[in-house]
Amino acid sequence: MEVGIKVIAENIQTQAKRHVNSCFFTMVAMDEERRPKPVPPLRPFTPDEKRRSLAAEACKGMRLEMEQRFADV
Repeated sequence: MEVGIKVIAENIQTQAKRHVNSCFFTMVAMDEERRPKPVPPLRPFTPDEKRRSLAAEACKGMRLEMEQRFADV
């Protein structure tokens, strides 16, 4: 599972907010023997969930493509 993280900083005096960092955090479900195990896929329902799901699939595809390119070097 990949979780998107967006960090927003806020100036408490002016309440001005700004985006300071974004990243993706990958988590893997483990069984009792500490081996990766499958989990049911996420089912997006709302337009925002569907948009994020499509974006996540695109990111995953690009990441896998980059991993393959570096493996070929």
